[in-house]
Amino acid sequence: MTITRSVDAFELNASAAWSRRVRKVGGFIQLAFAAFWLVRGGLSIGGTVGTMLAVAGLVVSLAALVYAIRVSAGTGHRPTGREAKRIERSLTAATLIELIASFAFPFIVIRTGHSDWVLPSIAITIGPLLLWLDHLVDIPRLRPVGWALTVGPFIVVAVLSGSALAATTGLAAGVLLLGTATAGFHDLASLRAHRASNTVGHNPRRTNA
Repeated sequence: MTITRSVDAFELNASAAWSRRVRKVGGFIQLAFAAFWLVRGGLSIGGTVGTMLAVAGLVVSLAALVYAIRVSAGTGHRPTGREAKRIERSLTAATLIELIASFAFPFIVIRTGHSDWVLPSIAITIGPLLLWLDHLVDIPRLRPVGWALTVGPFIVVAVLSGSALAATTGLAAGVLLLGTATAGFHDLASLRAHRASNTVGHNPRRTNA
């Protein structure tokens, strides 16, 4: 019984540690993709409005990046141990599958004569990855975003086409990824604040005024 409880606690710690690392490393990746989607979606609209949206998307993404770098310092270290390695292998495999699919799907839709489906075909590869990350390291907010990026592309392809399809897909995916990444970095910021508070509270040199 003691051994079982020790193993369960160890697995929980490994999962929690990887959850934080996914919020950090995955968050930076999501910010990069969010910038791409927002710029691509804005430019798909065309004209002054499209350019302004693209610039705004890039500025917001850069602001989120500055915030992320500041609040994530010292968090999300790479976990070690047997269970941590197992989780890492699963994360790596899922990421590689998503990358391969993100290149293969656009190639397939172009070859079948649906070049305006390129962006939705890329977006649809992100959804299952986010769902798997939630399943693996327990980040519940990834679940609705994952389902939105899995089911949403089918809906927009069914009702839109051309530049409207590209703009809607790009802007929607960009906003979802930007929001998810920023929320993850906010989690890390709260973790740092909690650690700092505990450090001050347990400082033996601290005296009451």
